[in-house]
Amino acid sequence: MLQSSEKPNHSTHPKSRIHSSGEMAELVRNFDWAQTPVGAIEDWPELLLNTVNTLLSSRQPMFLWWGEDLIQFYNDAYRPCIGADKHPSALGQRGSECWSEIWDVIGPLIENVMTKGEACWSEDQLIPIYRDGKLVDVYWTFSYSPVWDAAGNVCGTLVVCSDTTGRIQAEKAILTERSRLLEVLRQAPAFFALLQGPDHVITIVNSLYLRLVNHRDVVGKPVRAALPEAAEQGYLEILDRVYQGEPYVGQGARLDVYAGEGVPPDERYLDFIYQPLREGDDTISGIIVLGVDVTDRKRAQDVLLQTEKLAAVGRLASSIAHEINNPLESVTNLLYLAHQTADDPETRGYLAMADVELRRMSSITNQTLRFHRQRTSPAPIQPGVLLENALSIYQGRLINSSIETSTRIRASRPLVCFDGEIRQVLNNLVGNAIDAMAGSGGRLSLRSREGTDWASGASGIVFTVADTGVGMSPETASRIFEPFFTTKGLSGTGLGLWISHDIIQRHRGRLKVRSTTKRGRSGTTFTLFLPFRCDDIKDI
Repeated sequence: MLQSSEKPNHSTHPKSRIHSSGEMAELVRNFDWAQTPVGAIEDWPELLLNTVNTLLSSRQPMFLWWGEDLIQFYNDAYRPCIGADKHPSALGQRGSECWSEIWDVIGPLIENVMTKGEACWSEDQLIPIYRDGKLVDVYWTFSYSPVWDAAGNVCGTLVVCSDTTGRIQAEKAILTERSRLLEVLRQAPAFFALLQGPDHVITIVNSLYLRLVNHRDVVGKPVRAALPEAAEQGYLEILDRVYQGEPYVGQGARLDVYAGEGVPPDERYLDFIYQPLREGDDTISGIIVLGVDVTDRKRAQDVLLQTEKLAAVGRLASSIAHEINNPLESVTNLLYLAHQTADDPETRGYLAMADVELRRMSSITNQTLRFHRQRTSPAPIQPGVLLENALSIYQGRLINSSIETSTRIRASRPLVCFDGEIRQVLNNLVGNAIDAMAGSGGRLSLRSREGTDWASGASGIVFTVADTGVGMSPETASRIFEPFFTTKGLSGTGLGLWISHDIIQRHRGRLKVRSTTKRGRSGTTFTLFLPFRCDDIKDI
């Protein structure tokens, strides 16, 4: 490093050469600079004197390393940065002695300035220093600039700096609090989203919101692009009104959420609120979305309603059957007496036929009365008996409907089940098959065989009830086991297959359907599997 060749001016008192006021200016005036490599003030070159005066007059924290020994000067604005541990001893001290704890960091930077004239700048750099007797983390924004003399020599390093620790700590605190807030929103038992601007750009969401929209990538996108189904269902118009300052509360609102290409949408029900987000000047910058998915609750309420309807239907059916059963018994007794006293063979034949029909009607009413009161435990019964009973009940309708029947019984091992319930299932399947072929005739096939349920590995009996009726569409076939769903209009209750499916499930069996509406091949086939033994079946 080359020293300045400027000539000092001794025409004034040495102390008067320091023009600035303040604590550091006074310390510089009174400091014994003759004991340092810089020399007495009256011997300072004009470059050093001008630089020191500029530094002392500045309100920006600044200090100066001068000469090869890097003798230190600093101003009043820098004094709080250096701390009581170093002030005022740092004045006139060599840089390497004053900043020994960080010299390995700043030493190479200063050397580049002094030897190569290379300035440098750094923002918010962590450089720990000693303060109050301990090493503390301090963040600095600083620039190191060479001080050139007229001959092109670097005589010193001028440092302009700021202690940005307070700002950095505040920003970290804000980020920490923001992270904490986001974590609270993430764990909140409600879905949350923040929409910004008139286009309703989704900027913040939590995990429940992502679950609501089937984990699609929605952040950073307008609602119209991210959730087109919401726009199609009228939610965008609601958001536009909310952005004008009108909050909106939705209770049990339906939203059909996109579930994938070619997949039916997920039907969701929501309780939610759209709240305008107001800034300090009361302008609206966005919309807060907060709510809960009440789909499960809605479905549970629907099931409860269906259950209440079923209970009412059951009570009504039981009451009607009870009222019918008493006169049926009386009529049966009267027919018996008439049969005993009738002399005409033809009349006796008619009475016998009437007795068969009345007994069949009595069997039906007794089954209705036992709808909720079956046996206390399962009992064995032959599969063939079950099919024969189903056919006997509908014998008259089969003849009147011109329906041919085909029965093949290849299962001989008995089932252990609630036979009344299984009769009810088979009766319902046969009755539905006759309805499907009403008016056009057809063929009804009943089969039984031993088989295996490959899903569970259980062995049992497989019943098949097949018809050549009109068949069902895939949409209809997918809903036939729902309560109160019927294709028979006012003549159907929509309960038969629902109850049948429940009975088979409790017997640990399976009830499946296959149907087609193709011309010339239409028809429906129900396949019913029952394990040989279900000793743990619970009565309903």
